[in-house]
Parts: sequence; C-alpha cells; structure tokens
Amino acid sequence: MKASTSYTKGEVDCMKRGFIFLTGAVVVGSVLVGVVFSNVFSTNSTEANPSKSTETTITKKADEKSPIKTIEPLGDVETIFPDIPSLTKVADVIFEGEVINTKTIYHKDIDIPSTISEVKVIKVNHGSIKAGDVLVFRERGGVTTQKYVKENSGRDFPLSKEEENEPVEFKINGIAVMKKGEKVILFGGKNKDETYSVVGAYQGKFRIDGSTIQRPVPRGDEGIYSSLKMSQSSLENEVNQFKK
Repeated sequence: MKASTSYTKGEVDCMKRGFIFLTGAVVVGSVLVGVVFSNVFSTNSTEANPSKSTETTITKKADEKSPIKTIEPLGDVETIFPDIPSLTKVADVIFEGEVINTKTIYHKDIDIPSTISEVKVIKVNHGSIKAGDVLVFRERGGVTTQKYVKENSGRDFPLSKEEENEPVEFKINGIAVMKKGEKVILFGGKNKDETYSVVGAYQGKFRIDGSTIQRPVPRGDEGIYSSLKMSQSSLENEVNQFKK
C-alpha cells in the first residue's frame, strides 16, 4: 500500500471511488477454485498482482443455523488515510447515520458483487446534506450464493441444487460491507450518478459502538493500519478543527 499526503485531482477522484486491485483463490464447497479479480473499480484493464491470495474462513452468526462461507479477496488501496484530517480533506460528506436497507447487485464481466446501502442521515458534520436525508452508498462485496461464485470463477466444479443457494459473503481484505441496522459515521465521496462511495474503499467507514467509534482493520495490516478508535466527540472535534 502506498501512503500520500499530497493529492492531485485525479488521485482524489480515484480515492473516493476506492480503487482496489485484487486476485485470489477461494474454496467453494470442497473444491479449490482459482479466481482472478481484476481492477474491479476502474474502467481500464489493469493486471492484478499475482502475489496476492485470499483466505477463506467460515463464520457463524448467533441467529444462523448454519455457517456462512466467507471469501476474502486481498488487494491494495490506492492511498492510505492514516488519520481524521486526511479523510476530511477529500470527503464530500461526513455524517452519522443508520443503515436502513441493503441489496446485492451484480455487474457484467466483474467477479465480485456490490452492495447498495441506504443510509439515513442522523447528524451532519460536513457537506450539503441534512438530517433525515437518505444517501445511497456503493460498496464492493456482499452476500451472494455459491452458484454465483461458480458462474463467475471461470471454473466448473460440482454443486448440488442445495449447495447452489447457500450464501457466500465477499469481504474485501476481510472487511464486511454495511449491514441493515448498523449505526455508522461515514466519510463519503459523491459519484456522478448521485450515489456515494466510502473514502478509500473502506477507510472512511466507522462503526458506532456505544460512545466509541472505530473503523475495521484490514486482515494482515494490523501492524500498520490503525482503527482510529476514539469517542464520537473526539472525531467531531478533529473534523471541525481541520475545517477551520
């Protein structure tokens, strides 16, 4: 991952969309499937880094009777945002919100699904939005089925009818997309179609837990990437100080 403290307009546009370059191999059912994820955010063709790989883990939620298979493509973000000022510098909106709805969408010739989340604004810290607005955010990843993985992996492997409909969750670098009911603080960049993307792919996404907030840490980057865990008031103070 590369870090930068000075951004050109092109870099800012790129970071708002959260470019990630991905490659990997995943386990579906009992079969190892080779999968190459190209530059899933760019309209240009870019060769994926062949040294990257994925880890497949099995997780289980308290209200689920069976585990959900998790595919975790690994990739590099274009720029690391190490602190609140760097996120604030490129964000079009900063706000506290609640995720009120999500849906998975698919793209032609792209291996990883996306998730569309509707986020209701609770409190505005920055941007031309107001409390009560509902903003639509796009994130790469989300919950799909084993049938989708098979059809988009480029490999043929056996799946029973029952297995075809089993859920599979894509987590980029081990980080899940937003879920309905979550309360979050988001640093967002506005897209041309009036939707939003999280600044830095996932770096501008903070989950609220009581009086504290923190962002998820990518798998494997625990030693170099900070969760920026702090109180919500501390984050608001940093944003306000930077804006002065």
